[in-house]
Amino acid sequence: MSSEEPPAKKKKTGWEDHKLNVSEAIMKADEGKHFTDIASSEISILQGIGPKSEHLLTAMYITTVTDLASYKYFLIARSIVALAETETDFRPSGSTMNIDKAVDKAYESKKLSEIVESPVEALEGLSENAGRILGELGVKTVRDLANLKYCRWAEGVVTAAKYENTMTEKERKQERLLNRLST
Repeated sequence: MSSEEPPAKKKKTGWEDHKLNVSEAIMKADEGKHFTDIASSEISILQGIGPKSEHLLTAMYITTVTDLASYKYFLIARSIVALAETETDFRPSGSTMNIDKAVDKAYESKKLSEIVESPVEALEGLSENAGRILGELGVKTVRDLANLKYCRWAEGVVTAAKYENTMTEKERKQERLLNRLST
């Protein structure tokens, strides 16, 4: 008789027929996790965030995927880039539109398309040290920050987590049964 144990059965999830994945963004060992678990994880769960990048981001108080997704300067940069795509050369007379609280004084009167190509330090409150740290991550301009893949991935994970069903197969089955009974 063999003393070998049979291989463990894979636990059924109820999502065996689903095809979505974020394998290029998440570390291999974490690919099967729920988006909600990934969102609350340390930033090193993202592929490409090694010890150096993690250290740099931690210096800016960004430690989790959710922190990265909600990084104030990423969100500002992303909105400036998105709105710059709608900009024309004509500003209506009497317009009061501004982003003065988002950019340094020297950039307040500039077009969005000019701000997009400006150094990240053009963003109000972004310290020289934070600019240097972002520079080490390859971020030089406002556009670079808006397009930083780690921030975009983090934002995608956090948004997806809001729409994820995290119940087990058994819990989902019980919920369906209760819904049928209540109708």
